[in-house]
Amino acid sequence: MNAKSSILDKSQEELEEYCIKNGFKKYNAEQVMRWIYSCRLFDFSKMSDISKSLRKNLDENFNVVLPEIVDTKYETDENGSSKKYLIKFSDEETIESVLINYKNRKTLCLSSQIGCRMGCAYCETSSLGFTRNLTSGEIISQILTVEKDANFRITNIVFMGMGEPLDNIEEVEKSLNIISNDRFIGVAPRKITVSTCGMLNILKELNFDEYRYKIAVSLNASDNKTRSMIMPINKKFPIEDLAALINSKKPSIHNKTTLEYVLIKGLNDGIEDAKKLIKMFSPTNVKFNLIPLNKEQDSAYLKNFERPEDTAVNSFKLKLANAGFTVTIRFSKAVSINGGCGQLKAKTINF
Repeated sequence: MNAKSSILDKSQEELEEYCIKNGFKKYNAEQVMRWIYSCRLFDFSKMSDISKSLRKNLDENFNVVLPEIVDTKYETDENGSSKKYLIKFSDEETIESVLINYKNRKTLCLSSQIGCRMGCAYCETSSLGFTRNLTSGEIISQILTVEKDANFRITNIVFMGMGEPLDNIEEVEKSLNIISNDRFIGVAPRKITVSTCGMLNILKELNFDEYRYKIAVSLNASDNKTRSMIMPINKKFPIEDLAALINSKKPSIHNKTTLEYVLIKGLNDGIEDAKKLIKMFSPTNVKFNLIPLNKEQDSAYLKNFERPEDTAVNSFKLKLANAGFTVTIRFSKAVSINGGCGQLKAKTINF
């Protein structure tokens, strides 16, 4: 008997091809996917509007098995809560996802890889190295698993968990087609953000100017020397080339490119850095999200870096704001449970 495969790994087009090849109707694929993603019914035998023969075929060849929640950590304050999930897949590999439940938003931070190849010096996740890409089904299964545990639907998605999304772009795009489809999971594209360290080649392939999801670029420096030191990707795609692509995008009030900027004391948090950024970008094209470094006191990986003083953070913000930029300071949620920016998989339980 052939081993069953996960139907979550099938795109709509792939499932349509499967149905046609096996003597069923093309539209059966959408019916099955609506049962799974909209109704959250994972038992093929109970999908009442498809034929018994298709139900039998699906049951013999596919399964819908969600990953296991191995551990959770919880943080709460007066504005809401955050919950970090340690999730284990069938091959025993683990990733972390973070649910941020604040005000009217229920945001899920998704991982796209087990580990990461980018080697960013400010990110604890990089200390793990790279194991493998997640499949589209494994990406989607994070949503299904967390929603089942939380007992509510996710309103916003950010690809800011473990891994570089553009380094796994085929599976990420495949998952996005299901996540954003209003007949399936139904999170609107305007509520989905894909973060990247700046893989310029992939951004160009995505037709950056017309991309339907929001893009956030981890910039983190104002010059090549500093950026190359903390982000090896800059050696391949220099900051001026990245800036040129970002600046070439048609200005949009509602969909500016977000520049994420992790502030590190004495390295990239000076007023001169802010002045360079003002010269490099236009307020009509970008907005800044400043992130004071998330670091535990006993962090060995970040031992050479320190979080900046609040006065330095505020001065940096004020300089950019006075130049006309929209600027926010992200005092990351879930930091106390190691679920903040750059902290995922830094501390987990031992099996």
